[in-house]
Amino acid sequence: MNKFRFEAEISRVEDVPVNVVKERVYGNVRVTAEWPAELAAPEIRVTLEVSGDADRIDAPAYVELFFHDTFLLLNLAAPGSFGGTISVTGGELRVRELAFSPQVFEHASGLQPLPLEKVAAWYDSLQLGTQQVASGGASTALFQLLHLARREADEAESILRLASATEALLGRPESLKRLFELSDDIADRRVPVFHPMHDDALDSRVEDATREWIGVADAAASAVIGALQEEIRRGTATA
Repeated sequence: MNKFRFEAEISRVEDVPVNVVKERVYGNVRVTAEWPAELAAPEIRVTLEVSGDADRIDAPAYVELFFHDTFLLLNLAAPGSFGGTISVTGGELRVRELAFSPQVFEHASGLQPLPLEKVAAWYDSLQLGTQQVASGGASTALFQLLHLARREADEAESILRLASATEALLGRPESLKRLFELSDDIADRRVPVFHPMHDDALDSRVEDATREWIGVADAAASAVIGALQEEIRRGTATA
């Protein structure tokens, strides 16, 4: 059995994690994590071990996957509770720096905490393992939320990805009709093109044009994450 050790430093965002993920199993590969007792520090150091049937060249990928899973599990259990920049070292083994923003969970309204154990049991029932291609409604929604977490906020991308997640979980509900109208307009290039600065202090038209987009995206995020939490409560998953 192979074993590889990594050290991670998490420069967290404002919210303090209320729980941690200590282990994930991917087939014949196990990733374990030792978290500090104090989680309120601006920087959190975590020791990880990848063991089992993992080659040296693949070990860093399992560390990355562990943190992607951890981000989803903790934020589904306590929305907005975990995010930050994660730097990982493993001797000569390199892991890319990861940045996760919990903003999409923070902007979703009316969400309630769930027991982490129940979230993990539901997540494991999806049998995603190391899958990199979505195979159902729940995995499509989860992967889209991860894409949004890994990038700087962008209203157009948020609309497109949340429309995909919503349709995968809920179809096209009438209550979110405007989401799909905007998504179609963006895909067909029928919307304004904005400067990358996106600074409404320099041009107030930016705020006027995107105010609606932000509201629509927030409503979609609430619907998507709310639907995922409801599946967790029921112990079912959208195919």
